[in-house]
Amino acid sequence: MSNIETLKAEILELQEQLKKMEEETNYKALVYPEYGTKYWYIETYGRNITWDNCHFNIARFNSGNYYATEEEAVLEFDWRILNTQILNSIAILNKEYNWVVDWNDGQQGKWYFYWNKLNGKITGNYSYSLPHQENNKYFCGSTKDGLIHLYTEDELKFWITKERGE
Repeated sequence: MSNIETLKAEILELQEQLKKMEEETNYKALVYPEYGTKYWYIETYGRNITWDNCHFNIARFNSGNYYATEEEAVLEFDWRILNTQILNSIAILNKEYNWVVDWNDGQQGKWYFYWNKLNGKITGNYSYSLPHQENNKYFCGSTKDGLIHLYTEDELKFWITKERGE
């Protein structure tokens, strides 16, 4: 067998090994914490518990209700409260202004907020035809003004970025 044939055979064997390894490796598989690991999850209030591989632990982990630190759990808990408040305000204000997002209406301005990293401020922008986020986060211009009066810039930044103000 020539050097070229030998190299081709080795490449073929390596490709087969790689294919087998890729089939055996499931990158979507969850890697659970070690037995005895302390973690936090969100209940009515944050709660600390020890990982013991029970079905409650696995269900919390699989659903994203698993936090390595109390700070992470508190941050998520606070964000969920604010998110609920702001989405409720959007729903109430949009209803008050008789406004519903309509992606078939190319003339309707659909406002949303984003955090502008360039100037460090909450920025309102609108789209006519391309959704950038969930429909319940769009609002009319009057609702935008109402939200700016109801919530501080730090609250809106936290809602958008999950980062606390300075």
